[in-house]
Amino acid sequence: MTESAADCRPIPFILVFVIAALAILLGVYAVPESFSLAVFDAQAITKAAIYLGATMLMMCYVDAFRSRCLRGFVTIALVLLALGCAIPFFGSERALWGPLQHGAINSLYLLGALLVFLHFSLHTMPSAWRKSLTPRRSDLIGAVLVLGVALYRDFDPSLGVAENLIELVATGIAILAGALLCTLLMRHRARGLALA
Repeated sequence: MTESAADCRPIPFILVFVIAALAILLGVYAVPESFSLAVFDAQAITKAAIYLGATMLMMCYVDAFRSRCLRGFVTIALVLLALGCAIPFFGSERALWGPLQHGAINSLYLLGALLVFLHFSLHTMPSAWRKSLTPRRSDLIGAVLVLGVALYRDFDPSLGVAENLIELVATGIAILAGALLCTLLMRHRARGLALA
């Protein structure tokens, strides 16, 4: 497995996690339904903020298959995100649960599946694939995975081209911004491997 001591620096990953978590929280809680920005409505902005954070986290998640240190950081991050999913349930009765609570439940299932897959895949996935990973390749795979999920979830054939295009443009910009930001904050990984 190609890893270096640079992978074990916690501060860059903490910055990535904090920025990603804040973006997701802002998207979920802080965008008023009446808010709009140019041609982007509140729904498009909400999704864009969530995808920005998800891109940063998924890029680190994929790279965790390469590095033991990153695997530890990502494991802690997934657990913290799972705890964060409990926020919508405080002070709400089950009879009054809405989309926010059901979305939190779905997110818990997803985070649990990602955590299990990360650790059990080490015994099932080809070791040659894990050893072939580099920070740049991991980043590309992570960003492409989020883009694929966005296209699958958000493209609605029943809508017109313009409606689909507006949301997909907002999502694409957010994914690109998240990818660039994560690459910038985690650039020490490639440098560490080059010096190893």
